[in-house]
Amino acid sequence: MGTDGDSYNPPSKPNDKIYMITNIKSYVTFLLDLDHLCHDSWKDLFKTHCIGYKVSNHLEDNPLVITDPEWHTINNIVKQWLYRTLLQSVLQYVIKIDTTGVEIWKFIELIFLENKESKITELDDELRSLSLGDSSTHDYCNRIKSIFDLLSNIGSPISERNLVIYVINGLSPTYSHIIPTIHY
Repeated sequence: MGTDGDSYNPPSKPNDKIYMITNIKSYVTFLLDLDHLCHDSWKDLFKTHCIGYKVSNHLEDNPLVITDPEWHTINNIVKQWLYRTLLQSVLQYVIKIDTTGVEIWKFIELIFLENKESKITELDDELRSLSLGDSSTHDYCNRIKSIFDLLSNIGSPISERNLVIYVINGLSPTYSHIIPTIHY
């Protein structure tokens, strides 16, 4: 085994604690859902859990390990963890016979990557067209802040300057006297 980067170093053996995890939801505290923008948070919690239990190699391509009988046992535990952290609407897409943890992991990533772009467009459109209307100023600002946070969470942050512009553009004529003050 050299230091040229081409050699294979097997992952350290998982400890027996992984067999004791009976409730993954204690560690990954919410279910992954297609309708909510929680994939990045779910992914971080799940991967952190797997790293902590030394089984993150089951989320990565590594064909050399698949010949190890213990690998198959651990793979099935990781698959159970994955399944138990998915909402039914996601589970129905990913559950397939004879798949590995990494195949499920990649498929989940693909589903949410495709969904992410359309969600960014949808949120951006909503933010651009949002107006105060009959809402209270508090509710209006909270909705804008919520969209701002969601866009940031899915990797499409908007600048604070643009946020201020969106807020101003949605105000009713009642607030026209303070708009010049806000611009400066």
